[in-house]
Amino acid sequence: FQVSTVPEFGRIVIYTTSLRVVRTTFERCELVRKIFQNHRVKFEEKNIALNSDYGKELDERCRRVCEVPSLPVVFIDGHYLGGAEKILLMNESGDLQDLLTKIERVQHPHECPSCGGFGFLPCSACHGSKMSVFRNCFTDSFKALKCTACNENGLQRCLSCAG
Repeated sequence: FQVSTVPEFGRIVIYTTSLRVVRTTFERCELVRKIFQNHRVKFEEKNIALNSDYGKELDERCRRVCEVPSLPVVFIDGHYLGGAEKILLMNESGDLQDLLTKIERVQHPHECPSCGGFGFLPCSACHGSKMSVFRNCFTDSFKALKCTACNENGLQRCLSCAG
């Protein structure tokens, strides 16, 4: 596990979840995503349900700013901005629009044809089973091993939209 060291100047990072177990959390994540899509700005969504490293990264970042992580969490230019309530208030007051002036615009927001906008696909090596088959050349026997090409959910980053 490593915290992202990519500079985030001029970027928006939103930590979300696609799990619908807690409906209010899922709905808040959807609301924040829609707000940024309506402003037609480019943002990176880090779905902690699809990759546990994002959850660890979020915990570390929130610990640095002495905040308890409650999804969704938004960072702009690498600085903690807040959750759904703060984003909604800033959007209604117009303060969010002022913050977004330096963020790259997206002319026609669209979903990736490969992953549908999730940013992850089933592993090309194990097809999501999380197991690889290894053939022993000396005994002609096969052995199942943990796949090293994917994450704990059997997923890999989508190459079409990862960037």
